[in-house]
Amino acid sequence: MSRVQQLDEGGMVSARRAANRRRLRRRREVAHARASGDGGPKSEINVTPFVDVVLVLLIIFMVVTPMLQRGVDVLLPVSINHREQKDTGEQIIVSVKQSGVIYLGRDALTEGQLAQRLAPLLTRQPPPPIFVKGDRRLDWKTIRRVLEIVKGAGAPGVALATEGKGGGKK
Repeated sequence: MSRVQQLDEGGMVSARRAANRRRLRRRREVAHARASGDGGPKSEINVTPFVDVVLVLLIIFMVVTPMLQRGVDVLLPVSINHREQKDTGEQIIVSVKQSGVIYLGRDALTEGQLAQRLAPLLTRQPPPPIFVKGDRRLDWKTIRRVLEIVKGAGAPGVALATEGKGGGKK
């Protein structure tokens, strides 16, 4: 029965009542559809945003990881009796490139500057360990001169960084 027919039958059912009935019928249909699982809220987890976040983190770690190496990159000599030590971040890294340039961390220094910069670092108690990373293509006298400078600055001991046969660095 249409709205016009209802009004024409003597006004027994008002237009407002008919509208309320239609709303009620629609609510029942929606409730039935939800109960039967046809159109209600879904409880599935959308993994696409999760995968996006994981991929972004992977890219960040891939970019940052090479920057974690301390000191300057040099070709280390290979040793047979290699003993690996963990990098705690407290060690002082002195690197000598093939060209003979000396680095303290990532700063290029002359021999005189190296001694001046090392002296205050070695006043801490206990003094931090010092690793010298010398390029394997250097002659021994260059490395020996750097070792003497480090020892003269007050270092109680110096370790030479080497690479084991398997490729691990000390």
